[in-house]
Amino acid sequence: MGKKKINATLYMKSKIVFVKRELTVKSDPNGYLYAYGKYPTKILPEDLPEWFIYGYMYKRHGYISAKGVKHLCYIPNYFVDNHLHKYDTLYISYDKEIEPYKTEHGSIWYKGYDNAVGSHLIVEFVRAVGKYSDYDVSDIIKEIEKKREWYYEKNPNDINLLIEARQST
Repeated sequence: MGKKKINATLYMKSKIVFVKRELTVKSDPNGYLYAYGKYPTKILPEDLPEWFIYGYMYKRHGYISAKGVKHLCYIPNYFVDNHLHKYDTLYISYDKEIEPYKTEHGSIWYKGYDNAVGSHLIVEFVRAVGKYSDYDVSDIIKEIEKKREWYYEKNPNDINLLIEARQST
């Protein structure tokens, strides 16, 4: 069998469908992935190139491409201080710049992005973009480091756990 054509930037292990008027998570019995979380494929996880990063996003597990990224926008959450990146968002675009806009209620939202990731996947994805895309991630890495410093300032006991973990490895 020849090489499989990988066209999508997002492949999910399951899709969400309505069954008897209820949202249900459906997986392919053969383990095939769903492009963009909707479209059935004949692609298995092992068919994906190394630049696809595995993680939890959109309330399911899947793979997102770190290759071909044209723009990133990292929005750290400085309101909740008991989780490092849980409520942060990284917006990802493969073709245009991500732009903020103000809603009629005064909130800031973003347009022009293709996907978004959160939690611990942010750090892994940014590192992969630095490796597989022609995109300078240095400013985002600085922001992630700034958030990490803020978090450990708010949670000094956690930094001791981090130091202990680093010493034991």
